[in-house]
Amino acid sequence: MIQSLRRGGLPLVFATAAAAWAPTADAAEKLHLGIEGYMTQYFGYADNDDTGTADTSGFDVKSDTELGFAGDFTLDNGLQVGVEVVLNGNSDDGEQIKDSYSWAEAKFGRLELGKRDNAAAQMHYAAPDVGLGINDGDIDDWIDNPTGGDSDSAFKSTYLFLGEDKGTKLTYYSPRLMDLQLGVSYIPEFERDSNAQPAGDLYKDGFAIGVNYVRDFGEGTSLALAAGFLTAFAPDNSTADRAKGYSFGFEIAHAGFTVGGSYANTDGNAGSGTDTATSLDGEGFDIGVSYAFDPITVSLSYYKGEFEDQVAVAGESENDTDHAVGELRDRPGRGPAPQSVPQRVQGRNRLQERRHGGSGRDDHRVLTGRVLTGRILSNEF
Repeated sequence: MIQSLRRGGLPLVFATAAAAWAPTADAAEKLHLGIEGYMTQYFGYADNDDTGTADTSGFDVKSDTELGFAGDFTLDNGLQVGVEVVLNGNSDDGEQIKDSYSWAEAKFGRLELGKRDNAAAQMHYAAPDVGLGINDGDIDDWIDNPTGGDSDSAFKSTYLFLGEDKGTKLTYYSPRLMDLQLGVSYIPEFERDSNAQPAGDLYKDGFAIGVNYVRDFGEGTSLALAAGFLTAFAPDNSTADRAKGYSFGFEIAHAGFTVGGSYANTDGNAGSGTDTATSLDGEGFDIGVSYAFDPITVSLSYYKGEFEDQVAVAGESENDTDHAVGELRDRPGRGPAPQSVPQRVQGRNRLQERRHGGSGRDDHRVLTGRVLTGRILSNEF
C-alpha cells in the first residue's frame, strides 16, 4: 500500500506544481508558437580512394534542412516558460525529431526537460567552421568512411556525446556570473528518446557537466573558454567500459577574424555500451580560423582524430581531415525574425548556431561554395 501511494503521489506533486505555474486567462500572456529553421542545398564533387567495394567518387547533391516550432511566455511572477520542437528535413539517420523539450527560466537560471544536447556539448567551443563542418559535421556525407568511427567519439568530434545525443534528459544552467556559466545534465538512459520504461540495456545514469567563460570586450573583440565532462554507468550484465570523456575548447574573435580550437578524450563502447567489440576509446582535436567580411565568410580548419575501433584488430583508426570553405550569406533584416528564446546558453554548438544565429551571425543562406579534402583510414599502425 505504501508503494502504491508513493507511485501515485509523485505525479500528483508535479501536477500541483504545474497548476501553480499555470497562468490564468487574464493573468499572463498566452503561448504563441513561431516557425524557424534553415535549408541548405549542396552541389559538389568528392574524390575518394577506391575501397574495392564501391566507387563513391563523383558529383552529388546533398541537403541539410531543419524546421523548428518554438514559443515562450512570461507568467505574472516573472517566470519564463517555453517549448521547442525541431524536425529534420532529411532523415537518412532515421531520426525525424531532432529536439523536443520544454524550459523554464528565471533569476535562478534555466531548466530544460526533454530531448536536447547535453550541457557539455551545448556550452562547448571549437574551431570556427562555416558550411559542412568537420567537427560533428556532415563532411562524411561526401568523404567515404571505411571505419566504424562516428561522432559519438573523439574520432570525429570534440563535442561529448558517446551515444547520448538522442536520449531525453534534465538540464540546468546557472545564471552567468562574472562571465562564467555552469551547466549540468542528468541522462537516465543514452539513446532512448521514447516513453518506454528503462530496460538497463544501455548506458545509464549519466551526468554531463559544462562550464564556459565568455567575455565581450567590445569593438568586435571577444574571448570564450570552455570545458566539459561526461560519464555514465555501463548497461546491466555488460562487459562494456563505463562511458566517460572530457573536452576543452576556446575561441578568440577580433576585427572579423575568429580563431578557435578544441580537444576531447573519450572512453566507452559503441551502441551505448551494447557493442563491446567496438571501442570508442580515443582522442581528437581541431584548430581553425575564419574571416567575415559581410556578407561573405571564409574559413580554414583541420581535424585530427583517432580511436581504438575494432577491439579484436590491432592498431587504431585514424581521421585526418582539412576543410576550406567560403560562404555567402543573406544580409540581416530580410523577412520576419525567428522566434527567440531569452538568454540562450552561449556556446559554439553548431546546431544552435544554425537555428538561432549563435555568435551574432545571420542564418539566411543564399549561396554556398565548398572546397574540401579529407582522409579517413582504418587500422593504422
